[in-house]
Amino acid sequence: MEHCLNLEQALQHGESKDIDAFDLCSELQAIARRVQRSSSPQDVLNFIWENKLADSVPNTVIALCILLTLPVSVASGERSFSKLKLIKTYLRTSVLQQRLVGLSILSIEHDIAHSIDLEELVSKFAKLKARKHKF
Repeated sequence: MEHCLNLEQALQHGESKDIDAFDLCSELQAIARRVQRSSSPQDVLNFIWENKLADSVPNTVIALCILLTLPVSVASGERSFSKLKLIKTYLRTSVLQQRLVGLSILSIEHDIAHSIDLEELVSKFAKLKARKHKF
C-alpha cells in the first residue's frame, strides 16, 4: 500500500492524478491471484490484454505501461544523444530531421543493421515497388 501511495503521489499533478492508490492496491492483489509469482511485468500486462481485463484493472494497466516504458538506466538515452552528436557534425547540419532520425537509429542499432542482408532486402523492395506491366 505504501508503494501504491508513493506512485500515486509521483503521478499526481495538482488536483489531477493518473491512478488511485487504494484501487491500484486492490487490483494488484486480484491480479496476483491469477498470475504466476515469477511473471514479469510484461507477462502480467499481456495476461491482462489476452483475458480482456483492462477495463477491470485500469490502474494496474496504467502503472504497468509506465513501468515498461521507463528506461532502466539513463545510459541508453545518453548513448542516443552521443550517437546523434557524432552523426550531426558541423558538416552535416543541413540533414533533414527524418534522415537524421533514420541515421541515428541505424547507428544505435548497429548490431541489427549488420545482420540484415541488403541484397535480399533490395530485391524484395524492388519486387513490391516494380511498375512494369506485361501486355
